[in-house]
Amino acid sequence: MNEIEVSIGQDGEKKKMGKRGRKIFWGMVLVFGTIALLANKLGYLGGIGFWSIAISIVLAAIFIDGMIKRSFGEMLFSIAFFIIANDEMLGLEAITPWPVLLAACALTIGLKMLFPRFGKRHHILINGKSAKTVSTENREGSSVYYENAFGSTVKYITGEVSEVNMENSFGGIEVYFSDAVLVNNTARVHVESSFGGVELYVPSDWKVMMNVDTSFGAAEETGHCNPSGENTLYVEGEVSFGGLDIKYI
Repeated sequence: MNEIEVSIGQDGEKKKMGKRGRKIFWGMVLVFGTIALLANKLGYLGGIGFWSIAISIVLAAIFIDGMIKRSFGEMLFSIAFFIIANDEMLGLEAITPWPVLLAACALTIGLKMLFPRFGKRHHILINGKSAKTVSTENREGSSVYYENAFGSTVKYITGEVSEVNMENSFGGIEVYFSDAVLVNNTARVHVESSFGGVELYVPSDWKVMMNVDTSFGAAEETGHCNPSGENTLYVEGEVSFGGLDIKYI
């Protein structure tokens, strides 16, 4: 068994554990949310509106999920939308909706600049060492890293590739694999996208295995891949308030 197979096996176990944890988390949210709604109907919560409670529960869950994923954007925007949904009760009508949304946006950018490694849970490893990351693009050997924010960009991967890591926020990124050569016919793509869109253009004769978690977003495939293709691309990651589309060409 080679290194890539070992890595994929270990990642598979982590994904299973992560999925189980997410099911438990959202199950608890539904249980406590239902209890809160029933308590409100019985008059135990001071007559707070049904939709206010429902939205607040969902936003609280998103905030906790953002803490777990160490995502500034998810945490701050959940707080912003909570304030918007409850501005009258909180007495904060003067800062809703646009001032608080702009504040969340500015704080997200500022905190990511001040603490660039806070949300880095996945590292590009080259010869056992973490590769340097830059604001836009970095490539060392067969590992590639892309970062995009508040704009759109198109990337073309050429030559040998074994791993592609990309972070996208408040923007769009297109990545073409048509001229890529997969190391040992296998490569892994990890996507972290929030409030934006990611499009991956993949040769239709490749086999693609997608395992992407979404929250208020979607991960889709356009066209069909070859289930018995010689090359296999593993696509994983998290998408929130946006979309991931794999397009076969």
